[in-house]
Amino acid sequence: MKRTHVRMLGAMALLLAAALLFPAARAAAHAGYESSTPAKDQVVPAAPGQVDVYFTQEVFKQAGANHVRVFADDGTTQVSDGDGTVDDNDRTHISAALPAGLANGRYIVKWMTTSDEDGDTDDSAFCFYVGVQPAAAQQAECASFEPTEVPTGAATEPASPAATEQLTPAPTSDDTPSADDDGGSTGLIIGVVAGVIVAVIIVGGAGFWLMSRRS
Repeated sequence: MKRTHVRMLGAMALLLAAALLFPAARAAAHAGYESSTPAKDQVVPAAPGQVDVYFTQEVFKQAGANHVRVFADDGTTQVSDGDGTVDDNDRTHISAALPAGLANGRYIVKWMTTSDEDGDTDDSAFCFYVGVQPAAAQQAECASFEPTEVPTGAATEPASPAATEQLTPAPTSDDTPSADDDGGSTGLIIGVVAGVIVAVIIVGGAGFWLMSRRS
């Protein structure tokens, strides 16, 4: 069998695998936290005029679809203005305006996003500190806010009850993810992987058969 034919069969197998895997990669996408100013756990000498959060994807710009809210140390007293503002020139960026004269202490930033790419929601929280060093208990609580991978449509909840309050609106019965959501995603991934394996076996078998005929 000519080398050109072998290379063509190999390229076809790779293209087929990429085509099958690409939709699965898109299905698991979220507009998650990428960076912020102030940064996570940063200690700043004076209160900033606003908090800027950047996400890994563009967000869907619609009222109630996203928010960045800043709370005082108790986790329930909001000090920022409303739900924040999506940047029209960069929809991975949401800012939350802060009033002048904020006292020193810990502040908790709670965010929620809806991905413009696939409609998946994500939420979590992080802390920053103004003019003070964090206590060990505060650091431990803020570390518990780190997001974890969740099924499509679900939301990650911080462990602290105080930090959880007002993080996201309470879902209605229509919005509650079904128990089958996670199983469906897992089944899709398994099916894609199985399809790739079968495709590679078929292409490899065809190449071997052609090679045998030309020998």
